Amino acid sequence: MRIIWYGHACFWVETKGVRLLIDPYPEVDDDRIGEVDYILITHEHSDHYGKVELLSRLRDATVIGPKPVYLMAISDGVTKVREIEEDQTIELENGVKVTAIYVEHPSSQYPVGYLIEGDKTLFHTGDTYSTPTIQRLRGKVDVLLVPISGRSTANEREAAQIIEDIRPRMVIPMHYGVYGGGSVEKLLEELKKRRIWTLVKPLKLYEELSL
Repeated sequence: MRIIWYGHACFWVETKGVRLLIDPYPEVDDDRIGEVDYILITHEHSDHYGKVELLSRLRDATVIGPKPVYLMAISDGVTKVREIEEDQTIELENGVKVTAIYVEHPSSQYPVGYLIEGDKTLFHTGDTYSTPTIQRLRGKVDVLLVPISGRSTANEREAAQIIEDIRPRMVIPMHYGVYGGGSVEKLLEELKKRRIWTLVKPLKLYEELSL
């Protein structure tokens, strides 16, 4: 699995030859984004839906999202789009699976996170707080992408609770630095208080991680 962070909640993930882009926000540098087969959108807010119309056309990629995202994409003229519902699994090429997990983001009509199963298992929470729907993923996640900004989503303390709930092998902080604060150091302090020793791997902008 290869992972590139493009800032905020936007990641490019390649697993088993399938290339996924998650939550391309409006200011993301699309010239730096390579080939994409699928664009996964966690919810309809502009800082996650952002450049869907442009990138789906430029990369000839299929958009996947919950109903509000599906309807927005259709309205924007996106022709390759699939709706996904809570707990639904879509099987992509080469045995890669994407499952929508309902999360806690009260200002969204239908927020989800994505469990991506390929050569590793990755969970992108989208915008969320700790919620029972993600606690069932405990012990099943290799890489957790978790927000820390506290801007309508988990802050460092709440992110630590999500990490404690899921117990992933690795954590990559997200949803900070572009539109608001968030401190990796504070996250580490919160994890230390809880005596959780999960590996935290903050990425630099455009940095690629291979697992």
